[in-house]
Amino acid sequence: MKKDIEKLTIPFKKVNKETIIPKPSKKGDAGADAHIMGFKQIVNEKGKKELIEINSDTYILKPLERIGCPLGFATAIPEGYYFKVVPRSGLALWEGVSIVNTPGTIDSGYRNEWMAIVINLSNKEVVLKKGDRICQIILGKIYDFEVVETDTLPDSERGLGGFGSTGKN
Repeated sequence: MKKDIEKLTIPFKKVNKETIIPKPSKKGDAGADAHIMGFKQIVNEKGKKELIEINSDTYILKPLERIGCPLGFATAIPEGYYFKVVPRSGLALWEGVSIVNTPGTIDSGYRNEWMAIVINLSNKEVVLKKGDRICQIILGKIYDFEVVETDTLPDSERGLGGFGSTGKN
């Protein structure tokens, strides 16, 4: 039995004319690929933090280096929803490229240009180019919840077991 999926209209505004607006590749895809539209170098000197625009169509990302990759669009996400910015699995597997704050969260009230914070987790340099697919964006629904402080929690099968406690090594 096919379940009806709620369809939302979300305005995307191009920040520059070369911008490629993310769209799902296939019906039913959870995410849509976003493309690099520029580079912003992270500078942290003498207690001063800033992003410096790099005027280049390519950037060589060294091992363990981070770079800001503007995505060229801004949005008006409906209230009650948000987007997650997540790594592309192929880039993670084959190149060791990931998104630092994954998932990055874009709230409904944010109206500025989106940016992915990209990191090279490999031991080799990776060439990034404007127009490359760099991350995926996935729409999420916000659930209204209330935090209730308590001194006790109900028991569970796992109990206080921590990392690695649910399976065999």
